[in-house]
Formats: sequence, C-alpha cells, structure tokens
Amino acid sequence: MLNSIELTNLNESAYITAKEHVAEKKSFGSELKTALDKISQLQIQANQQAKAFEMGDPNISLNEVMVSMQKSSVSLQFGIQVRNKLVAAYQEIMNMNI
Repeated sequence: MLNSIELTNLNESAYITAKEHVAEKKSFGSELKTALDKISQLQIQANQQAKAFEMGDPNISLNEVMVSMQKSSVSLQFGIQVRNKLVAAYQEIMNMNI
C-alpha cells in the first residue's frame, strides 16, 4: 500500500515527465517509432534470455526468463491493439462524407 509521501513523489515525477515530454514536442510518428522500437527490444531481450537459459547459463533463472517473455508478449499485444485502433480510426475518417 502506498502512503501519501510515496503518492506525492509519484505525482511529482509523473508531472515532471509530462512537462519534459511537452517541452520536447515530438511528432506522433517519432513517438510511434520509439514505442515500436521498445517492443522490438523487449522481444529481442526475452529471446536472448531464453536462449541463454536453454544453453545452461547459471546467471539466468527461469523466473527471469518467464517474466521477460510475458513483458514482451504483453507489449506486443498492446502494440497490436494500438494498431487496430489506429486502423479503425483511419477507416472511420475515410468513410466520412464531406
């Protein structure tokens, strides 16, 4: 359970992050590319960890591999859902009467 100090710190860090984000003024395309790159990196990392575990690397535990695989799976599913929403929005705009 988070206490009020931790919540205040979370709110402040979220505000600072949002403020920095607005200051950078990145385009939608660059944000989308960044998100896709992160999804790709998570999948690569998960596959590398799985391969290392299969090869018997003593520094990699099964739970680390499973968590990495789940993170990459969830991020991929999220990316697919975002793509589906973008395609649906595009189709709706294209079907509008002018």
